[in-house]
Amino acid sequence: MARDGITKHQVQQVRNELIAQGRHPSVELVRSELGSGSNTTILKYLRELEVDEKGRLDNLSALSDELGQFVGHLAQRLQEEAMQRIKTTEERHHLVIAERQRQLDVLRQELMAISEHRDKLEHQHREALAQIEELKHARHEDALQLSSMTSENRHLSGTIQDKEKHIQSLEEKHTHARHALEHYRESVKTQREQEQHRHDHQVQQLQAELRLSHQALSVKQQECTTLKEQTQQQSAELHHATQSVSKIEQQLLGSQNSQQQTEQQLYRKDTELNRLQKQHEDLQQQYAAAAAKVASLQANEQAWLQEKAALSASLSTQQQLWQTFSTVNAISTPAQYAKGEDVIVVDADHALYDRIGQVERCVKKGSTVKYSVNFDGETYTLPDRILRLA
Repeated sequence: MARDGITKHQVQQVRNELIAQGRHPSVELVRSELGSGSNTTILKYLRELEVDEKGRLDNLSALSDELGQFVGHLAQRLQEEAMQRIKTTEERHHLVIAERQRQLDVLRQELMAISEHRDKLEHQHREALAQIEELKHARHEDALQLSSMTSENRHLSGTIQDKEKHIQSLEEKHTHARHALEHYRESVKTQREQEQHRHDHQVQQLQAELRLSHQALSVKQQECTTLKEQTQQQSAELHHATQSVSKIEQQLLGSQNSQQQTEQQLYRKDTELNRLQKQHEDLQQQYAAAAAKVASLQANEQAWLQEKAALSASLSTQQQLWQTFSTVNAISTPAQYAKGEDVIVVDADHALYDRIGQVERCVKKGSTVKYSVNFDGETYTLPDRILRLA
């Protein structure tokens, strides 16, 4: 074991991984993958592994052509089957996507129609609310007006009662005056009947008293006439007040009818509002169902994308397998480059990567083939596995 603890088994694992990735297992690259170890130890282990692999592949050169054809045919079939499967899956997916797109278009149209209908209902709802507010304001004004008219009606009722009391008082006075006049007439009549039986010397006295009585009667008649005029005036005032009360009662009745009509309109508006709210709830339920259907379609599409990703990963694995077989085939059957041919370095980890040089000579050591390549006057010895024809 080396001083830094690097084992041959660890170097073998890193080397096999680099070859499987299609990369040349150089000392620097192996040391970079291990993270530690000396270049001398790693180089020693790599040479031992190449010797061991050469011993295992002594009989591989005889089968290189057949193995290459078999691997190429196998890789081609794998690629064709994978591409056919992906093509079939993509066609099926395109059909499903087209159908789902059509369903989504239908759902979008339905959703747009539902949204327009909902906006219309919301506009109607706002108008209904505005009308309700106007009706409430009008109802409030009617209530204020009704309260004012009720107060005025109570005031007029009090005035009418006062007038009725005054009229009743005048009627009582008129009755007392009429009774007094009748009593006076009866007393005068009785006195005249009594005086008719008296002596003649009392006639003059009776005539004088009669004149006095006539004067008193005239005064009483004038008072009665005045009372009748006052009674007629109070009756006219009572009639005017009665007409005013009748008009107020008619206005009050009209206000009550208007209030009833307002309450009926409010009831109809409340009924319409309840119906619009129910329609709004139905539309929300329809919108939720459409959103659930869209989510289901999106979930199905996500499942298809996962299936496509799995197929793509399978294809990538098959392509890596093909690269591994190609690398093994390239190792077992090294390419031959003639002197003077232009070659290019294809190892991305090499310092001369992607540079074009001219082959000067070929050097073979056992199964290892290397070439001396001239790059702009500088000659480098490179293995054939990192070279390709330019």
